[in-house]
Amino acid sequence: MVLDNRMPKLMAVDDDVASAELIVRIAERCGYEAFATSEPRGVIALAKTLEPDLLAVDICMPKVDANSLFGLLKDADFSGTVILVSGQDQTVLNSTAEYGRSLGLDVALALQKPLQIAELRSFLAENMKSLAA
Repeated sequence: MVLDNRMPKLMAVDDDVASAELIVRIAERCGYEAFATSEPRGVIALAKTLEPDLLAVDICMPKVDANSLFGLLKDADFSGTVILVSGQDQTVLNSTAEYGRSLGLDVALALQKPLQIAELRSFLAENMKSLAA
């Protein structure tokens, strides 16, 4: 599927390289062009370059946590959709998602690790339909 003559893009940000790569593999199988980074400090510059439609973010990373990253994304006028992925409990995921939304970000999904692959695939498929509409 093509979006404005390009595939939709997903960028996974996680200090655990294996987790980021798993999200990338799932996204690629769902028809996305996908990228991973384990260096959260460069996310804003990379997001400006890649212009991802979706940004999958781990909550707890060294140097930049999700709440700090949300502030940077807001300042950079990020207009894509955010997916939170974390080993934290659902209460922490929900409060982090609410904080992102309070800043005006589109935080659409909060997934606990270990990742529920079927849930992520389903979300990616639905998101691709909405991007194509």
